[in-house]
Order: sequence, then structure tokens, then C-alpha cells
Amino acid sequence: MKSLPAACLRFALASGLLLAAPLRALDFTPQETWRLLEGVRIPVLMFSDPAGKIRYQPPGGWNYSGEGATFALYPPKATGAFMKILLLGHPPGMLEITAMPSADLVKWSQTYLAADANDVKLLAENPSPFMLSRKPSREFVFDYKSSGRRYQTSVAVLDWSDHEHLAVVITALATDFKTVHDNGTSSMFSWSLRKSETAPANPTPAPSPATEAAPAPVAPGPTPIRAVNP
Repeated sequence: MKSLPAACLRFALASGLLLAAPLRALDFTPQETWRLLEGVRIPVLMFSDPAGKIRYQPPGGWNYSGEGATFALYPPKATGAFMKILLLGHPPGMLEITAMPSADLVKWSQTYLAADANDVKLLAENPSPFMLSRKPSREFVFDYKSSGRRYQTSVAVLDWSDHEHLAVVITALATDFKTVHDNGTSSMFSWSLRKSETAPANPTPAPSPATEAAPAPVAPGPTPIRAVNP
């Protein structure tokens, strides 16, 4: 991919060009299926992509909802916690994630903190906490105060295609963050792409859940979409 000058990158970041793409390819509308492991049915989700089908296993017991460019998950018993996987479009010629200046990505990542975030601290920059389709990611972890409470948010981003990035945003109270972050990040290792020629045309549907839809928890930062029980 041809690289843009740093000044062009900063302009793209500042002007919001890394946004959900109207002409997106990957669709996060979940198709529920399952796999057998030692006789136990384990819920698995499938997402549509031009290259085939994405298989993803969410953390056990987490509520989820998705459509288009956004997929959101909500861990149980963690007030204000959520995880989002976002598809972000970008102009042709954008720098690859591995080549972007850290300072610019830090500034961009902070747009995913709560609107009233204050006393913001960058706790860590983690090189490739996970890989998707052999593509490395970069993660930035922040600590801050919001509504009188201390939260932590991680923002991981990677190249998905020549015109799309994927971002994974995880937010929780500081006391819950490690558990939520570890479970959410671990689930990304279940992500796999099944090429079109081998992907099942009609995945086996999962049994219909008997429980009612769960209300979405109130979370800081960008308003999450509603969650439903898988």
C-alpha cells in the first residue's frame, strides 16, 4: 500500500476520515450457529465478508448485538463495561497501521473515551495483542475519570483491507478492566476467515434462546447499541 505523508495522515485523523464506511464490505450482522466440542454445543457467530465467512466465538455468557459496521458485546456483572468491534473506512493510500506514528494514533484513540473524560493517562501501548488473518494490531490503553468514577479503555486497531481498518474498543471500570479486557481480547483468537469456496452456504442455525432480550447497560463514551442474549 502506498504511504501518505505524515501531514496527510494527521489531516485524515483530525477530519474524521477513519469512520464507518458507507460502502463497507464486512457485515457484522451475526448469523448464529454452533460447534461441537466433546459433545457440548458451543455458540459460534458467522459474519459475511466478500472473501468468505468470518467465524467468531464470543466470550461465554456475554450479550451481543451487531449490524453493518458495528458489533457490540456486554459482559455480565460488570457495570458500564462493553466491547465493540468497528469497521472503519479510510481513503486509498492511507499508511498501514504498523507505520502510523504513535502520537497520531494516541490522539485518535482518545476519541473513543467518554465525552467527559478527564485526568486522562496513557497506561500502555501494546504491539499486536492479537492478529486477524495474519495482520498485526496495535493497542493503546487509557485510564481516566468519567462521571466521578475511574474507567479504563483500550483501543486496538489493524488493517483489514486496502480501504478498511478494524478497531476493537474495550471499556470497563478500572476495577473490572483486566478481567473484561482479558476475556474480550482472548475471544479475538477465535476469529477465522473461511474462504468463499469452502465456506458453508447455510450454517446450522443455533437453538432459539428462551430468554427475553436483556437491556443494554449504560456505558461511558459513544452510546452502545442494544444487546440481546445470544
